[in-house]
Amino acid sequence: MEQEKIKILGISASPRREGNTSTMVKYCLEWAESTGFAETEYLSLADYKLVPCTSCQRCFGYMAPADDPFICYDSNDDIKILSPKLQESDGILVGFPVYAYGIPGALSILLEKMHHFGPMSFTKFAGGLKWKAFAIISQGGQVYGGQEINHMHMVARAQALGMYVANAWPTVDVPMVESTHIGGMLTCVDGSVIYGKKAWMKEGTRTIPPVSGSRNERTLKNLGRHLAVAAMTLKLGRKAFTEKGFKEPETISFTRYSIKPKKGSYLDKLVKEGKMVYVSQEELEAEKKKK
Repeated sequence: MEQEKIKILGISASPRREGNTSTMVKYCLEWAESTGFAETEYLSLADYKLVPCTSCQRCFGYMAPADDPFICYDSNDDIKILSPKLQESDGILVGFPVYAYGIPGALSILLEKMHHFGPMSFTKFAGGLKWKAFAIISQGGQVYGGQEINHMHMVARAQALGMYVANAWPTVDVPMVESTHIGGMLTCVDGSVIYGKKAWMKEGTRTIPPVSGSRNERTLKNLGRHLAVAAMTLKLGRKAFTEKGFKEPETISFTRYSIKPKKGSYLDKLVKEGKMVYVSQEELEAEKKKK
């Protein structure tokens, strides 16, 4: 019998193609692959064009054609390339440097456009990231450089899209010693070249012993493996859930909608299927008066 596999997408959200973040993400992916059941893909957001969302709402369900691919109608940027990669993965790893106490601009734009997978977009893509495992590498140039607050921010964004966040708990072969267990919160403050590719690793740490580098490496070793296990557990669990005949509640954002759906849109499709009812403003006002 062929062994079950899972696919993990690793994303470096740094504007620097070959900096700290890229090596951190790749290292973490290597440890995910070490489980023997994870296949990985790496990409850098620096290689893609992402234009900020203008809230034109043309991708929302009441306007977008029901069968259109995931695209930005305002800019037609590379979200059309990235969205299938996100949806086809079983686990997602996102690494980023902390800039000015926040996440880089490209990641902020990606998160804006990932709202299409959330319930409020009300399209066929809503729920497309549910039941996926998610892991975070938040790294800064100081010990306390905003890693924690940005890690928490990313946890909230992942959970809002229905994903499950993996941790970096200690293991028998990689115990706690100076590593984090919540997730990938790293620093390159002790690097001999603070923004060099290996500033976060033992070999790039200037102190003796290389405590900071050891902590970082231990964290990513555990994070990569726990992400792979979480992704496989969710995949097998979903399969077993279905095979046992269980059913989950059907996801739908609204059963009544007061913006008239454009002909051929996703919402128009739901109206025709009897899953949603269009209620005009006049009807809403009449209902108010009755109450």
